[in-house]
Amino acid sequence: MIASKYFPHYLGLNMLFHHNFHAYQPKPGEPGAKTPLLFFLLIGVVLVAVSPALLMPQVWQYMNAYMGERLLSHSGYLFAGQLYKNNMSSSPFGGTPVYFYLVFLAIKVPLFIVAGFLLGLIVAIKRRREIGYAFLIFMFLFWIVPYSLIGGKWLRYTLSLMPIVYMLAAVGVIALIDWAKSKFPESKHASVVVTGVAVALFVVVPAWTAFAHAPHYALYTNKLAASKAGFFFPHDEFYDDGLREAISYICEQAPPGATIAHETPGVTRYYLKEFGRTDLNSKTISAGDFSPLTQSGTVYVIAQRGRTYFENRAELEVVRSNFQKVHEVTIDGVSAVEIFVKH
Repeated sequence: MIASKYFPHYLGLNMLFHHNFHAYQPKPGEPGAKTPLLFFLLIGVVLVAVSPALLMPQVWQYMNAYMGERLLSHSGYLFAGQLYKNNMSSSPFGGTPVYFYLVFLAIKVPLFIVAGFLLGLIVAIKRRREIGYAFLIFMFLFWIVPYSLIGGKWLRYTLSLMPIVYMLAAVGVIALIDWAKSKFPESKHASVVVTGVAVALFVVVPAWTAFAHAPHYALYTNKLAASKAGFFFPHDEFYDDGLREAISYICEQAPPGATIAHETPGVTRYYLKEFGRTDLNSKTISAGDFSPLTQSGTVYVIAQRGRTYFENRAELEVVRSNFQKVHEVTIDGVSAVEIFVKH
């Protein structure tokens, strides 16, 4: 937990939970509920032993620059067609909207799971004095509230949220099964039938949904936003899908010495070498010294909707107004990359 930037707070949350909800009462002769200081000292010793780079001054200098947002080469997150600041300093209400993750839960999770989650949340709230349900409510609230108030948001952060969501969904499914079985008290087969239906709806259908959307899983949206794939979270839904194909197209079409403008220096450099076109002049759109209209010769611009930033949106508007669109890469029928050219 401490070694990952996504999970260090879980140590404190677990301690806070067990401080307020005594999940286990020690029996006579067993250690008490207080955690000995040696436990935390051992954590520190092991962390340094397996990651001795922590002792290097350069690491702390980097961490200081990272926490001070001095490593950001661009900023902004395009959410539902609107560009928002996406950094810690914009917290709590100056960054991406506080309902960012609620929208994710509503449209990016299979509807049967959403229904089970909502039912499970209701059941857990009603039975909040019981330790298991208290834990789920505690962990869910201490995730969704602080993460929603933080100005910088990304869908990958939900990695630590989804286990709690699925556990709450499981609570809802079990409650639904128990309710359905109670409607047929005399039936010998009710339990098997109801359980079978629940497994089909809440396990098989979501599993098939995931399988059917391979390999572009992130583009999945449920029926609540079936026509909005790539609209709400284009950066996380596409990331760099279609970029290889876009660079390949340019490498086939571009004359020697042409300029290729993009937002992915490392990826572009790699594919220019792979496709044997290192003669192309690679430029970053958001770089301070790049201006689309002042470039000489043939200029190709790769426009990725998810990579729209405050530092490049003006340049992209100029490109869309003055350059010719010559190619488009679609993923599952959704536009991922557009290519513009000026000769």
